[in-house]
Amino acid sequence: MNFRVRPSTKEDCKDISRMIMELAVYEKMPDQVEISHKELERDGFCQNPFFECLVAEVPEEHKSKEGNGIGKGLLCKVAEVGRKKECVRLQLSVLDWNTPSRDFYAAKGAQDLTVSEGWHFIRFDGQNLDNLANEAPKD
Repeated sequence: MNFRVRPSTKEDCKDISRMIMELAVYEKMPDQVEISHKELERDGFCQNPFFECLVAEVPEEHKSKEGNGIGKGLLCKVAEVGRKKECVRLQLSVLDWNTPSRDFYAAKGAQDLTVSEGWHFIRFDGQNLDNLANEAPKD
């Protein structure tokens, strides 16, 4: 398979936004997407970016084929970038019904902390996040 993994550019944000929505549709959660390509541009390419993103450049004739190694290549590149930045772990969120992804990560040596340690992922968003922020001590 011929592909290259590279850091994203501001020009990639429309495609990144589209792929976020495609993933949300696959995960049966399209109503949860609340970020636009403009926000990705602003948040990822400012003086102190909130995130980094990698992009796989794939020849057109290979884009629709499954099992082409792109997902593995991206995951391995994320691990490489993390190690270079002295990260000690890579943590992912996977829906409980997404058995193919869970099996893939397990085959690469990932531990399911839900089972082994009982961790739960907790989220504040929307009005609950606003309420929490409004309770912050005033300067």
